[in-house]
Amino acid sequence: MAKRIRHTRSTLLVVGEGDTEVAFLRHLRVIFCSDGKGVEVTIRNAYGKGPENVINTVIGHCRSIDYDHRMAFLDTDLLWTASLKKQARAEKIEMIGSTPCIEGLLLQILGEPVPSSSSACKKKLQDLLGSDMTDRDHYGSRFSRGVLMAARLKIPELHALLNRFDGGK
Repeated sequence: MAKRIRHTRSTLLVVGEGDTEVAFLRHLRVIFCSDGKGVEVTIRNAYGKGPENVINTVIGHCRSIDYDHRMAFLDTDLLWTASLKKQARAEKIEMIGSTPCIEGLLLQILGEPVPSSSSACKKKLQDLLGSDMTDRDHYGSRFSRGVLMAARLKIPELHALLNRFDGGK
């Protein structure tokens, strides 16, 4: 009887700043990681409270489980201090920012102009899509694999995020 060969998957912990980030990350996981062969992605929610809380949430989750890669997916509307960046580097946490917020990134993906404030981004996205972006099911065809792959060529933050999800393909 032949021995069964087992392949280990690389693991990735991604902590999103809030509900919309988590819904988007779950959408990405379905598109890029559902074949069972690539990266095994665990997604957690930091429930807001700023960049320090997101980094501390990543650190907290890594106390009980070791991940090959650690990522914080957060807004850039609040300052990332030098000490926070240093702490993230020391803990091997990659910080990916949405400018100024996740809604701004989603607007960029759709090829729309991005307002400078988070509140204006939220309003514009709501007016454009009319959907609850905290629900993964509302991403559907507007954020299909093709749309994401085309947008990654223009948006460095999306490219960095997708590199972890698709193993750099």
